[in-house]
Amino acid sequence: MSTPVATSLSPRQLFELVLRHRRLWIVPMVVCAMLAAGYSLVTPRSWKATQGMLIRAEVAGLGTEKLGKFADLSEMKTIQETLLELARSQVVVTETLKEVGPPPSWFGNTSWPSAQDVADFRDAMIMTPPGGAEFGKTEVFYLGVKDHDPARAAALTRALAKNLEARTKEIRQKRADSMIAEMSLGVEQAESELDQKIYQLSEFEGSVGSELVDLRNLLSPIGGASETAQNNLAIQTEIRSNEMERARSVKLLEVLRAAEADPAMLVATPASLLTSQPAVERLKQGLVDAQLNTARLLGKLSPEHPFVLAALESEEQVRQQLHDELQSAINGLEIELSLGQDRAATLEARLSKNHASQKNLAQHRAEYAKLVSAVENQTKLVDAARTRLADAEVHLAGAQSASMLSRIDDVESGLRPIGPGRTTITAAGGLFGLLLGLGWIFLKYGPAPKTDAELNSVDPASADTTAPLVSPRRRQDDFGYAAPRSGRTSLSDAIATGLGVGHSSGV
Repeated sequence: MSTPVATSLSPRQLFELVLRHRRLWIVPMVVCAMLAAGYSLVTPRSWKATQGMLIRAEVAGLGTEKLGKFADLSEMKTIQETLLELARSQVVVTETLKEVGPPPSWFGNTSWPSAQDVADFRDAMIMTPPGGAEFGKTEVFYLGVKDHDPARAAALTRALAKNLEARTKEIRQKRADSMIAEMSLGVEQAESELDQKIYQLSEFEGSVGSELVDLRNLLSPIGGASETAQNNLAIQTEIRSNEMERARSVKLLEVLRAAEADPAMLVATPASLLTSQPAVERLKQGLVDAQLNTARLLGKLSPEHPFVLAALESEEQVRQQLHDELQSAINGLEIELSLGQDRAATLEARLSKNHASQKNLAQHRAEYAKLVSAVENQTKLVDAARTRLADAEVHLAGAQSASMLSRIDDVESGLRPIGPGRTTITAAGGLFGLLLGLGWIFLKYGPAPKTDAELNSVDPASADTTAPLVSPRRRQDDFGYAAPRSGRTSLSDAIATGLGVGHSSGV
């Protein structure tokens, strides 16, 4: 069994076929064009009104270098997407429709607006960035509404922009209120914890007592000697001075005891050693003067001369007074040495007490530093919480007094309705009818498939290439219409009969 093979038409044959059956494509083209024209006349046109909007960032909490500017593009994109959802919200859409009112053609048993009206308005609402860009690239965007009446579309757009601004301020105010409530609780909790830390620190400082200053100096970041350390330095200086005085007194006591037996030894004593004994120093000088006077007189007079005897008597009296004064000086030095020893013991005791106090402070230093650090950190937390609370209050004030949205000019309505025009719709309908007719012609009168045997039986040399390739099983009348093989009327004849088309003698 041979498989049928489809044949093809040349351009000339195709043109002749279309021309011969022109009524089959002219009639559908005219009918479809008329239907499309009627549809374009009956169907209402859609008009679009747009309102340019400019959005800025919130000024509260920003530095002067970023005043009114977004931190990055993602933040701006997020806010614009949020505005889109707010514009489509139930509250904004309902308030907009109530403000403008229903269209003249509206009728219904339910109150305006219904759920279907809200859904239709959401479908008719548009929000686009300028120039076909995407959200987040620019601070400008366009808010628009489509409607069958251009004036109503402008009114809807204007009302939508106003309600969107009001809803945005309301949302900002609610958000600021919630932030203030949260921050207020945070401030109260932080202050309560700070009070507890301060109480613990005050209790610890009260237990330290007079050593608090030294304890604070231990934690001072700039360093420096504490009061106890300065006292220790002063005590150590007094101890060294006392030791030097005691050493001088001991040496002087030895000299005075030796001079008590031989006053002449006192003459060779250094004057610096006798600084603490002015009377002994003065008697020593008097003894020297008396000895010089006696020696001067002996140089001029005989030993039995009254002047010499008087000088010797005076020298002896000075020596006796010096002897008596030495005894008093020795007693005084012994008392001074005893006092010096007692003073040294007292100074050592004070120094030991200070060292013990410093050791005690060193043991409490870690705990005190921990308490001080806790108070400082909690104070910083309280300051931060108060700062955030102040920022939230600024956000609330900004939400109540200003809007982040600004309108650019007024609402603009299009000069022409959106979508294809009536001429375009009519032309599209005619083109559809033309394609429908041509398709029917090609399906009905196009070349019929042939088998391999039929193709092989045709002599290519004797074949008439100019004759149209039609099926050998069909007959054509004078108008080029193929007659049916049976007694039934073909679809083309039925169409021609219904339209009143008669047969003519030629094409």
